[in-house]
Amino acid sequence: QKEFTSKALQLLALSAKTIYSKEEAGLFLNLDPDYLYQLKFHGKLKAYKKKGQKKIYFKKEDLENYLLKESEEEDFNKYEDFEGQILSKWEK
Repeated sequence: QKEFTSKALQLLALSAKTIYSKEEAGLFLNLDPDYLYQLKFHGKLKAYKKKGQKKIYFKKEDLENYLLKESEEEDFNKYEDFEGQILSKWEK
């Protein structure tokens, strides 16, 4: 019960914030916080840090864009596959 309540309060607090720590961003995206470094390294997710510090931060807007971008690309690929199937049937 305590664990559930704690997690629910964390998620509720995230909705009010616009800048997230690595751990909070991981919770928001439902990903391992260490995986966020890989996304940052490969240019798929934007991260920020203050000069002279190691800790990185993420903007909520960038996290939402990351989620939506992946979703839009998936939908587009499904459409291309569907279109290809239709065209191949017409060519026969």
